[in-house]
Amino acid sequence: MKDGLYSVRFQTPKGAGAGVVFLQHGKLRGGDTAMWYAGPYADSGGKFTANVAVARHTKGLPSVFGLDNVNVVLTGNSTDTTAQTTGYSPQVPGVNFSADLTRLSD
Repeated sequence: MKDGLYSVRFQTPKGAGAGVVFLQHGKLRGGDTAMWYAGPYADSGGKFTANVAVARHTKGLPSVFGLDNVNVVLTGNSTDTTAQTTGYSPQVPGVNFSADLTRLSD
């Protein structure tokens, strides 16, 4: 995937949400109205992986995991401008997660 700003749409059985992430040189950073996200990612040969810390920055919407501080492990397929991923949080066993990223800008 190209470095840049991406929209992200995500969901679990507990809820759905959307935000933005910035991918640059193996670092993912972003957030939405209540949570921030940060962590390393790798993209090679159409395979995307990430290990993202998620934490609350503002009271408001509930977390799609039901907890305010989690790590999310993601794997999926990617192109230069998109990624479709699935994952999980070790802090919330048995709750499946999916996230789709779409490039917006440099």
